[in-house]
Amino acid sequence: MQIPTQEYLGTSLLKESFSEPNTLKTVWGEKWGASNYIGQIRKVLVHRPGKELELFRKMQYEKNVDAQVLRDGSGKITSYLQGEEPVNEELLHYQHDQLRETLERCGAEVIDVDFAAPSHTKTMYTRDIGLVVPSGVILTRLALPMRQGEEKAAYQTFAKLGMPVLAMIQGEGFIEGGSFAMLDEKTAIIGRSIRVNQTGIDQLRQILSWQNIDLIVIDVPNDRIHLDEMYVMIDYKTALVEPGRLPYWFLEELRSRGIKLIYTDPSDPERAANCLAVSPGRVLIASDAHKTIENLKNHGIKVFPIDLSEIRKLGGGIHCSTLPLIREDI
Repeated sequence: MQIPTQEYLGTSLLKESFSEPNTLKTVWGEKWGASNYIGQIRKVLVHRPGKELELFRKMQYEKNVDAQVLRDGSGKITSYLQGEEPVNEELLHYQHDQLRETLERCGAEVIDVDFAAPSHTKTMYTRDIGLVVPSGVILTRLALPMRQGEEKAAYQTFAKLGMPVLAMIQGEGFIEGGSFAMLDEKTAIIGRSIRVNQTGIDQLRQILSWQNIDLIVIDVPNDRIHLDEMYVMIDYKTALVEPGRLPYWFLEELRSRGIKLIYTDPSDPERAANCLAVSPGRVLIASDAHKTIENLKNHGIKVFPIDLSEIRKLGGGIHCSTLPLIREDI
């Protein structure tokens, strides 16, 4: 009696996991993703501001919020710049080019966002558009109307690169990448805030469970929007933190895992912790965080200072402006 074809083929079904390194390379061309946020960066996504700068020239300073604001015909805010001074476009491009060159010197292949739209004035902050996890990326859903649509550009960029999009936040959920981090290969962290709601967190917890990854949830104080303003891993078992804005229980949780905490200096500009580990113990950080830089050096961290005066006007820093797509395991 002849064996049905499907039964015969069933004897050779796949046995390897989707995330098995050889499977990823065979099917997707690269071992995409990151199981940690300090391993050597191999590929990183950025966006050099372009046509969207035309909108910045139309902004008006509003003293009550100490920001330059762009409003539509109904009075709705469609973009903003921090402070009273307009952005120096030439200096902004120079600083972003310095960021790119430093990343390349540190061994990263720098990739630009494709399909960026001139109406999206915050696209430079690529961190928010994706949550990079082992074997791929989770597509976020951004909370502000002014950023709506960046998700599509992100999806198209990931697809063009051939990077697996493992899932996406949808429905009523909001998640932004600045509040997400992989602590280790089985533990992730998310900061709940005005930009990250419980519905998004519930979806994220379910998605991560498919890889047996636990999720730690932290409440971000109301004067901050993302976790990476206060906490970033910088070396093996070492984190840079702003302790006054993090819950005591979270600091104790990190210590219980053997993680050494280095504190930002309160005399430095705010958000000094918004730095980037390009590899273990090698960190890109704002050049005006003088005391924090000194503290990092005293702990054996190699520091690459970068001037952020114009990048910061758009509302973020180095960590915000970079989305590593591939990191080495540690």
